[in-house]
Amino acid sequence: MRTVDSLRDHQSYFYAELTRLKSIVDELQSGKPLLILLDEILKGTNSTDKQTGSMALVQQLLNHSCLALIATHDLALGKLEEDYPNRVTNYCFEPTMEGDKLSFDYKLQPGIAQKMNATFLMKKMGIIPDA
Repeated sequence: MRTVDSLRDHQSYFYAELTRLKSIVDELQSGKPLLILLDEILKGTNSTDKQTGSMALVQQLLNHSCLALIATHDLALGKLEEDYPNRVTNYCFEPTMEGDKLSFDYKLQPGIAQKMNATFLMKKMGIIPDA
């Protein structure tokens, strides 16, 4: 299930991911009902290309008999719920931030995460200034 690059096979991580996505699409087109689990689609390309390709893939999945669970940090993908309200549903894990502590209860909540975990942690670690 894990997608990896291979110097021996002259295959980049990105190409390996595309090959895996192609196999999923092929299985769907054969009419098989599928459970699809995807994490951060197209992470090997620029943000515009990633967003365009990810949106097109999700829209294609909607035409098939499947249940797709997609983990993403791409806020634009979350907007698909507005376009497909009975077909796409957003859920998130929302952290609690108290003082300099960040914690998760790991309970799924409806909607798109609103808190800025990375910025919070980068400030806490001194990577960026806490202004």
